[in-house]
Amino acid sequence: MKLEVAVLRACYILVEHFEEIIERKKAGLSAGFHSRIFSHFLHPEMHFVSAGRSQAVISGDRAHLEHVVPCVVLFNEVCRLLESKLAKEEIARYLSIYWKVAHISKDEAKMLDSKNKLNLKKSMPSGWDFETGDTFARLKLAGIELFV
Repeated sequence: MKLEVAVLRACYILVEHFEEIIERKKAGLSAGFHSRIFSHFLHPEMHFVSAGRSQAVISGDRAHLEHVVPCVVLFNEVCRLLESKLAKEEIARYLSIYWKVAHISKDEAKMLDSKNKLNLKKSMPSGWDFETGDTFARLKLAGIELFV
């Protein structure tokens, strides 16, 4: 099976799972989301959705595995599209585009996450759009280039 097909199938299952979370919440039942679902669903993620490594990591800095688009953004956008009644197959296709991980340095991760710096731990840059946005907009804003 091609890697892209495996990722797309996994994305479809995640979309269905997130739909179940929405339905449980609507019914007043306990339902929660934890971002680690992405890390455990396709394990290890680097084998399935790797976007590369930063120059700092290639040069020997300590690596940090970073979701290129934060997991909470992926979850919230999938839920938004489910509520809009977009077909699950289409939502899974979007998810497969944006679910990427990269090895960046610990310092680069701090720059992305820190409230004193870019403050993008749980968000994308202002104006970014899930259906048309650049998957790597967050890293580009930080000046982090990835190499495969």
